[in-house]
Amino acid sequence: MGLRARDIVLSTAAAESLVRLEGSPDPASRSIARRVRSFRSILLADCLHGEVVKKDRIPKALKDRYGLENLFVEDLPSFWRLLYAIVRDRGERYIAVVEIADHKAYDRWFRGRGH
Repeated sequence: MGLRARDIVLSTAAAESLVRLEGSPDPASRSIARRVRSFRSILLADCLHGEVVKKDRIPKALKDRYGLENLFVEDLPSFWRLLYAIVRDRGERYIAVVEIADHKAYDRWFRGRGH
């Protein structure tokens, strides 16, 4: 059994990306949105499911914008990525989806480095 989370919250940027993907006439975009939605039950059951980004490799832009102390990455179709953090509030564990990023944005943050 994995490390469970109480709920999943989306940042404004992640929520906007999801709405855009779901509303797109492009089948690939809708496929990405479906995959994002499918991660809900997986991440609630095991919030350590994604690939860990080493603390010293968390991009400064994301660290500054979201105050991140940890970051995980899930691969999505078409080279998109779901970036999330585990946060605690009043003793409860939550997943905060900070970004649903296309390949271009992801590469800008990580500059081709592995994490």
